[in-house]
Amino acid sequence: MTLKKLGLILFLIFSFLPLQKIFAENLNVGFVPGNIWYSKDPFEEKDKIKIYTFIYNSDERELSGTIVFFDKTTLLGKKDFILSPKTAGDVSIDWTVTAGDHTIFGKIENAKFLISEGKYEEVFLAENQTEKSSRTISKKIFSEQINTNLISNISDTISNSASDLKNIVENKTPDFITEPIISSTNILEEFRQNTNITSDLKKEEIKKEIEALDNTKTLVNSKIKTNSKTIIPDSVLKPFKYVELFFFTIFSFIFNNKILFYGILFILIFIILRFIWRKIF
Repeated sequence: MTLKKLGLILFLIFSFLPLQKIFAENLNVGFVPGNIWYSKDPFEEKDKIKIYTFIYNSDERELSGTIVFFDKTTLLGKKDFILSPKTAGDVSIDWTVTAGDHTIFGKIENAKFLISEGKYEEVFLAENQTEKSSRTISKKIFSEQINTNLISNISDTISNSASDLKNIVENKTPDFITEPIISSTNILEEFRQNTNITSDLKKEEIKKEIEALDNTKTLVNSKIKTNSKTIIPDSVLKPFKYVELFFFTIFSFIFNNKILFYGILFILIFIILRFIWRKIF
């Protein structure tokens, strides 16, 4: 009976010794607990940052493997690594931040020790996963988007208001009043469009004239004569063409923008009526 007990004790001792050695080796490599950090912190949506982690190898053998980064269950990226004996180092991947809730962590996969040249031994790591880093990123509203939406909303509002006003005028006002108003409005709108087209054509014509002046070699004190009349030299004509182009550009911009055109027209009419009112009264 005593021999059986002694044999059982020896069996358990020799059984646990290799297991203890294996786990001791596993604790010598892996992640430093809780080590996820970022190249920029805090960060916002659309930021391009790096996600870092840190691994160590206290073993006498070279350690290699792959670190896989996750956001919850979504794969963000992976990076292979090789650590020499008794060394440590950081590993990172690039990440473009998105809005929402994020839970980021890293895992070591395919970990193995280099036993001899070309020969590896797979190893189970006790610290094979980092702690999870949780972040909540708000949706970023960009100024260009605000400006575009604001201008679009204002234009739609003005357009709808003008349409509603036109319907009210047509429905509530007698025909002998609405017809001249609508006719005048149509004539004014046609004038605006035609003037805009004309100014655009004139603007392009002036641009071509300026290009022609740039390509023409002008001699000092040279003058062009046509029908025995002296024409302004090119060196003097060119600045005037730029001034003319400037005014036609402004002119074209005003007539091309319906809101701006009618706004300026309304202001001019108001100033004229106020002037007449003051003169009369």
